[in-house]
Amino acid sequence: MKLQVLFMICLVSFPLLGQQDGVSFRLEAPGQVIAGNSMEITLTLNKGDLKDYSRFSQDLPNGFTATNINSPNADFSFTEQRVRIIWLKLPSEHEIEVKYSINVHERLSGEIKLAGTFAYVRNGERKYKELEQPIRVHITPNPNINQNLVVDVSEFDRIGKTTDVTVSGNGEPKKTSYATVVRQKPVVVPNGIIHINLLIKKPEGTNFLKLEETIPGGYSFEIIEGSGAVVSQAASLARLVWMKPPEYSVFMVKYRLVPILERVQDPLDIDGNMTFTKDGETRITSVKEEEVNLTAMNTSEQLNFLETGLIPKQFSGVQTQNTKPKETSREQSVTTRVNKPVSSYEKSSGKSVIEIETLESGTGVYFRVQVAAVRRPYFATTYFADYDLLREVKVENEGGWYKYTVGPLSSYDEAVRLKEQIIAETPVDTAFIVAYRDGKRVQITEVTLR
Repeated sequence: MKLQVLFMICLVSFPLLGQQDGVSFRLEAPGQVIAGNSMEITLTLNKGDLKDYSRFSQDLPNGFTATNINSPNADFSFTEQRVRIIWLKLPSEHEIEVKYSINVHERLSGEIKLAGTFAYVRNGERKYKELEQPIRVHITPNPNINQNLVVDVSEFDRIGKTTDVTVSGNGEPKKTSYATVVRQKPVVVPNGIIHINLLIKKPEGTNFLKLEETIPGGYSFEIIEGSGAVVSQAASLARLVWMKPPEYSVFMVKYRLVPILERVQDPLDIDGNMTFTKDGETRITSVKEEEVNLTAMNTSEQLNFLETGLIPKQFSGVQTQNTKPKETSREQSVTTRVNKPVSSYEKSSGKSVIEIETLESGTGVYFRVQVAAVRRPYFATTYFADYDLLREVKVENEGGWYKYTVGPLSSYDEAVRLKEQIIAETPVDTAFIVAYRDGKRVQITEVTLR
């Protein structure tokens, strides 16, 4: 019979340093757990006056997985050995309690240190806070397995990172296949758009599949081919779910990442994993990334590649001149998709293309919300057309900058609400309020705010 956790040696928690802005968190965890069992972790967040985007992350060693118990108003994910808890809008309560479970592989022993990072935005600036001291948890070997199979946490890598690993009769690890999911190295096409191709081998007997991929900052996610999946996105995580997997033994998923205006594009460090059911149990396997031309293979070649990991010469590489976007400054990243004719992608997508109107002078005191500023004017293509809140954007030229704003608003409170709505419902995360008097920009402090 599988052992349960016998007792908690101690309940350990540590607050954060630097609580001068009213934001802090603490972690609580048992001091000991028996391998093969799970331990409950409690994250308590004192959010101060934070309302919008916030994120908690925690890295775990190989051999440990995490599952959500309760995360109010948050998106919980565990990919590439990292716990991510993301809030687009924080709950109204001042103190927020999150619970999740960390599962320990039955072959482990030793000790782990649980740390964590809380990231949030204050006055347009991203800030980070970390635990002053990690929590130590002792892993007691499981007495119900062959003790020759027990390995220290630091040595777990040698028995494999994914659930594609089984143990043979002599206790040695063996792989049943090279991979269940492979991601082709991202391909950059004109206008800075990134194409992602994934090849999936359907696990035998499964009736449920879930694929999750992290989306780098500065990009929006658009599905191209989902093979019948229900597609959704929450914050920086794209999710595809099959309640009834495709009939085929292997199939592909394709999506694109489109650069977002007024955002710096992060490096293409994409993490992913797939969850499926097998023999009545839920299993998770990581997505492997390879320089391979998946779309050029036929079905038998794709299946052979997933089973062996061997790439025939004619399929090696991704056959593209650019496999990594160039590093750009904020100003350059803003203009990645502008000042050019409408692309073939935009024509084929059927999305509208609108031209920005010049901001007209108003009278009296009023406010607008600025969403972008660039050195060169451009047409608002799919970006502004995709978001109702940005359809009324206007442009003005000031000091050599073309500034794009939404409004007007007659009161400061209305402007605050619009700014928060834009940040919550569009990819613009640096929107801010500007004030006008008789058509000229003035300092907000120069006009009556309330």
